[in-house]
Amino acid sequence: MIALLLLGSLGCCSAPAPDRALAKAVIARNCSGCHEVRGVSQAVGRVGPSLSRIGSQQVIAGRLPNSRRNLMRWVAHAQSIEPGGVMPDIPLSRRQAAAVADYLYSLDAR
Repeated sequence: MIALLLLGSLGCCSAPAPDRALAKAVIARNCSGCHEVRGVSQAVGRVGPSLSRIGSQQVIAGRLPNSRRNLMRWVAHAQSIEPGGVMPDIPLSRRQAAAVADYLYSLDAR
């Protein structure tokens, strides 16, 4: 009984693992032409910066404080943040944007 209670309590406290497969598919389809991303073989673009160390940066896109929320907003709605900028809006669901942000942040943890 105690073991079951302990196991149940562990699940409530751990953060969900990033949906790596979803993130890699979204990155390959939408980001690979412009960005290099470690772990995504198609993502070898050189137009934009490498995204493999984004978690260690102070700001995103030179203007947003680096946070999960801001990264999710940037990858999906860049034109609302920087109208006319090079980064396009990408039609991502909230789940897709979260998966991409979580995956990119996980690269700094390695």
